[in-house]
Amino acid sequence: MRRSEPITWDQMRVGFVLIVSLVLLALCVLFVGRIGDVFGERYQLVALMESASGLRPGAPVQVAGRGVGQVERVEFIAPEERGDSEAAVAVWLGVNVDVREQIRRGSRARVRTQGLLGDRLIDIEPGSPDSATLVPGDTIGTAPALSYDELLGQAAEAVLGLTQLSNDLSATLARVSSGEGSLGRLLVDATLCDGLVDLNENLAAVLGPIAGGEGSLARLLEDPALYDRLVSSTARFDTVTAALAAGEGTLGRLLASDSLYRAIASSAARANSILGRIEDGEGAVGQLMGDETLYEEFLKVVVDLNAFLAEVRANPGKFIPPIRVF
Repeated sequence: MRRSEPITWDQMRVGFVLIVSLVLLALCVLFVGRIGDVFGERYQLVALMESASGLRPGAPVQVAGRGVGQVERVEFIAPEERGDSEAAVAVWLGVNVDVREQIRRGSRARVRTQGLLGDRLIDIEPGSPDSATLVPGDTIGTAPALSYDELLGQAAEAVLGLTQLSNDLSATLARVSSGEGSLGRLLVDATLCDGLVDLNENLAAVLGPIAGGEGSLARLLEDPALYDRLVSSTARFDTVTAALAAGEGTLGRLLASDSLYRAIASSAARANSILGRIEDGEGAVGQLMGDETLYEEFLKVVVDLNAFLAEVRANPGKFIPPIRVF
């Protein structure tokens, strides 16, 4: 339906004012969170960083996620002023005085990203209550910012690794499907299936009678006498070990008393003494083992004795004197 009357200039002005008001209201809603407490009292802190990571003056400053100020300026540090520090950028932070107790020596400032547009801000971790608070002009510690470029690089490497793994797995499965290798032969060759079927039949033939109570093995499994014997044997074994531990009987006395150990040690000491004397050539045995001349003489005596005994066996009458009868 068409309008019967044309739009007047007053109506156009009202519409224009309404549109401008809506735009201003939207801008206020959009930036009110970033402006913060403009009229509140603030104090200044300095953060020294290796990179500003796109941080600009006016960026929000937060403590534990709550807005407490703004970035006032971002400047380079002169090379001669850096010293051994790797920091290249100095960031001045304007922080509300009412949160001063939250920011202490142990606090750390980190560059973070806010929103889908990637706006940068400073987020400060509250410090320990045992640490001293920072005074205006102090330098606050910093933590490395999260680099999205590094994350994307690591993600790309992970994707490449997964792709390579998928390709290798596909190639392996293709070889298995074609019957290559031991696993492929096991899956493709029907001999394995036939062997498993035969094994199952043999097991069924063996286990069937056992389940029916036939044979010696079935009797051993079902007869409680075997269990009773095992329990009785275990009880007797416990009784014997308890008696041994108590030192009862000959074996228990040998295990519990150290007299046997002392006797064995004494015998071993005497044996060592005798062997030492023999090695030193003392006594007849020592001289026999150490003196070669005596050994040779003893050997000659043994040879002569053997010859004499052989002659006696051969001619016993030669060595028996004649007997005379009066």
